[in-house]
Amino acid sequence: MPPSDPIEIPEAAPEDAVDALYGLPLDEFTPRRDALVKELRGAGKRDEAAWVKALRKPSATAWLVNQLARTQKSDARRVLDSGDALRAAQERALSGKGGRDELAGAAEEHAAAMRALLSKAPGLLDRQGASPSNATLERAAETLRAIPLDDEARAGFAAGRLTREHRAAGLGFTAPGAPHRPTTKPSKAAKPAKASKAPKEGGQAAAERRAQQREKAQAVVKQARALQRARERDASELQRELSQAQRELERAQRRLEKAETALERGRQRVTEAKARADELEDAAKRI
Repeated sequence: MPPSDPIEIPEAAPEDAVDALYGLPLDEFTPRRDALVKELRGAGKRDEAAWVKALRKPSATAWLVNQLARTQKSDARRVLDSGDALRAAQERALSGKGGRDELAGAAEEHAAAMRALLSKAPGLLDRQGASPSNATLERAAETLRAIPLDDEARAGFAAGRLTREHRAAGLGFTAPGAPHRPTTKPSKAAKPAKASKAPKEGGQAAAERRAQQREKAQAVVKQARALQRARERDASELQRELSQAQRELERAQRRLEKAETALERGRQRVTEAKARADELEDAAKRI
């Protein structure tokens, strides 16, 4: 069975209980999930129990980002809002309706929101009282950077139910502070009154427009390639999970076959024992 999505919770499943799992200390997730499965089975809700059983335990990075989303609500809201603004600014820039300064400003605001949220991370200690490692913090930052273009990352962060870290797809813009491409200045010797200047300026403007269009097209291609690589990684991970699930299913089927064979032998023994008991009982009555 593929992993269950804790964002898309079935109507019959206990949403509050599922949500609570992702707010627990990391080492409590599995035992509490399994206890919930047992409770659902006991209530006769086998489909819901199977769905809960397939919920994936968060990675250390996903757990950290979930706790930040749950405990630092104001900073988390800023990350979401700035991510939405950055996505909108990028879309306007790619359609030719937005400017470079707007995009750079939105990127800087999202980066500042991320820094503010991640500054609270060292206060989230594990059971041994240790702060997150630098590697975990770097992966958490990468996950937050993915929010503007990765709908799955955004939804998981907004709900505080991420199960894995995410990679940011390329946004296709120049980072804040990067120099602008210089424009060609007219020669000091040029005379503004000459009639030949108008065609020259018109040709230069057309060339600049083509350059801008090429830059936008390259940005779109870069974004698409980055998204392709991210989807390929996701597909590879899902393939590994499917292969593992198939192996587990095959093992379970073998165990089921053995159990059925053992049950049949047990039933035969019960029949034989009953026949023997009846025979002895009849013999006793004849004495």
